[in-house]
Amino acid sequence: MSNLFGCIFPKGPISMRSKILIATLVWAQAGAVLAGVEKTSFKMHGGSWLDAGKLVASHDSLTNDGSGNSINLQGAWLQTVGAQFTAVADLSDNLEGAFGFGAYKATHSLGNFQGNSKAKYDAISLFQNFITEARLTGYTGERSRPSLSFTIGSFNYTYNRDAKNLGSYLLRGPVYPGLLMGGFQDFSTDSTKANVIGLQLHQGAGNFSQDLIFKNEKELPPTFDWSLAYVAQYKMLDAIEIGGGVNFYRLIPYNSKLETPGHLGPGNDVGHSYEVIDSTAGDTVFFSHQGIKLMGKFGIEFNKFLGIQGLGSKDLKLYGEAAVLGVQNYGSVYKQISRRIPVMVGINLPVWGLVDFLSIEGEYYGSRYRNDLANIGTLNGVADWTIQLPTRPTPSPMPVAGGYADSTRDNIKWSLNVEKTVAGHVKFIGQIADDHYRPRPIATGLINSTGGTAEAMTTPKDWYFMFRVGYFF
Repeated sequence: MSNLFGCIFPKGPISMRSKILIATLVWAQAGAVLAGVEKTSFKMHGGSWLDAGKLVASHDSLTNDGSGNSINLQGAWLQTVGAQFTAVADLSDNLEGAFGFGAYKATHSLGNFQGNSKAKYDAISLFQNFITEARLTGYTGERSRPSLSFTIGSFNYTYNRDAKNLGSYLLRGPVYPGLLMGGFQDFSTDSTKANVIGLQLHQGAGNFSQDLIFKNEKELPPTFDWSLAYVAQYKMLDAIEIGGGVNFYRLIPYNSKLETPGHLGPGNDVGHSYEVIDSTAGDTVFFSHQGIKLMGKFGIEFNKFLGIQGLGSKDLKLYGEAAVLGVQNYGSVYKQISRRIPVMVGINLPVWGLVDFLSIEGEYYGSRYRNDLANIGTLNGVADWTIQLPTRPTPSPMPVAGGYADSTRDNIKWSLNVEKTVAGHVKFIGQIADDHYRPRPIATGLINSTGGTAEAMTTPKDWYFMFRVGYFF
């Protein structure tokens, strides 16, 4: 312990590397004390990778930097390098702790800036670090399939492990408007990275399992709100899985006044405010950041019924998911619940062991609004719904002129995904898609608002590709 105190109170300034080391030592020592043992058993896992790809077609990515300078992302090249490490400790027979961290550097070409094609040879980089896990888990029964367990801290929770890219609606994205998230190796579908800060309670009994998740909002403002979600799943005939869930999104707000931002402003800017005059009733309608999400999912392993020789364990699995992003109707703007229901269907194609899986996913979502997170959480606005950009109007809850006013061209999305593991540790991953990818590094310091808020693919002709090679252990 004297050595530990020597690390905690060193002489002179403390570097970031020293802070990480100190945190790790304190966590390990605290775990040992908690378990009542002198020595703790550790296991390490992690990996490193290189991503490369290109926004091949992005016809509606034209935006501006707030000063009228246009940026077109079509043809932009994408590259990322990263690594992560996680230590998992057996604190006792029924207690486990984990802590890990990682970092990546994303480098993107700028695209066509101010009509200057030479800008495509310029690039901008973004460095990000993240916590892979920082959790404590207690359980009874087998560790891989506990009958009861709790997890607290920062951890990964993925209720739809079939989904490669699209889906996972219950715990991703806001309501009113219900905006969708996704993209290559998104954190919410990558089970090696934490996507929840909060608490999970789990119960499993045979083929039935249920989870209660108390989740803190750490990404979309107003941050620090708490959501309460419940997910139940059941597997029958060893081949058919069904599930469902509900999410009381932002049930406990950090500040209740921030949940209806139209109350905080002048209320006259109908294009940017949650305060909208409902023309059908003549009343003022205040939209809310809060809402109730519903989700249903299924998975069918046809390979267990057909008896085809040589099929892989993941081949011929059909899966799907649908959700309601806000069960309550609001005035004339959110009067149709059908426009708040995204539906995703995917299938793992037969590959007979040539690769781990080859899947294709399709999605339909009839929302009328641009999938743009800009200005969410501001005092009197959701997004720049009615801003007229140089080439076309952006979609809006309030009707605006133009053929793209209701955003119908982005209703259909698709994603083709493939993965191959070599020698148990080297992975080759690829994706070709027209999805909800948001190019954050390109946007930083250039695109209006906070950057990286709008998806790059908004028409059926848009698509991009990404490939990853990495070593994982």
